[in-house]
Amino acid sequence: MTPWLIITRAVHFGACLLFFGMYVFHLFTAPALTQRQPEISRYWKTRLRLFNLVLLPLILVSGTSWFALVAMTMSGQPLQMDILKIVWTQTQFGTVWEIRLVFFVAVLLAAVLFCFIKLPGRFQKAMAWFLLAVNGCLLGSLAWAGHGQESSCWHLAADVLHLLAAGVWPAGLLPLLFILCQSRHIKDPSDSLAIAELVRRFSAMSLIAVSLLAVTGFINSWFLVGSFSNLVGQPYGRWLLAKIVLFALTLQIAAVNLFVLKPRLTAEAAQRRYASGTMSLIQANVCFELILGTAIVVIVALLGILPPAIH
Repeated sequence: MTPWLIITRAVHFGACLLFFGMYVFHLFTAPALTQRQPEISRYWKTRLRLFNLVLLPLILVSGTSWFALVAMTMSGQPLQMDILKIVWTQTQFGTVWEIRLVFFVAVLLAAVLFCFIKLPGRFQKAMAWFLLAVNGCLLGSLAWAGHGQESSCWHLAADVLHLLAAGVWPAGLLPLLFILCQSRHIKDPSDSLAIAELVRRFSAMSLIAVSLLAVTGFINSWFLVGSFSNLVGQPYGRWLLAKIVLFALTLQIAAVNLFVLKPRLTAEAAQRRYASGTMSLIQANVCFELILGTAIVVIVALLGILPPAIH
């Protein structure tokens, strides 16, 4: 049952991270396309609707499966409705899932209004901000389903911030990749200015997210590991070390994008040169970052079922 629990946790974490990241990208990064690249802006809005159709059922199914697997693990028995009811009504895990179900229903209703019902402009934007808020609650509440709720409120707060920052980067890399792939159809060199502005905005958000990930990750490690000997001597510590190594590799690739390729893209766009080569390099690096980010999510799913090294 443990491998299925790890897979289910990884899928649920990944879906919640992506769903939050999509709306962060939509509100803070995608507006760079509205004036200069209306065609790609429309393309992004259709992709956003598609992601809503895919991610919302995935969040529901993976969350339900996670709950059922935990109930079976707690009872040591096959799946039964009586066991599910006891876990739902008489355990802290069940209480967390009740709260998260309320957030999910709010997200679902708001997503239907935002994506599939034509609203006046200001209401559409207000609904997008509401979706971002409830998405943040849905994602951040995962902290109560892990080790974050086992110690102090500082640890819990750091865990919530860690999740939200991860929803910005690396989860936000997926919508960026979609835009970069679509931008390959750009023929006018002057249109590269919109893509350069898009990358600049995303880079600024990524810097903030990476800083939060580093700080909150250190706080979490302090509470869960405690010492260097636990980091290398305990299974939890060794998996956490693997996560840190993958994060460092991802950070190096992101640094190349930020300090080498982004300035080159901006310069080429300013000179009205078609920057297809630079965009291809950024696109390849974003793919590598996403692969490493996926591996990190799987490790996070595994860490959630291991006893902390400090214990």
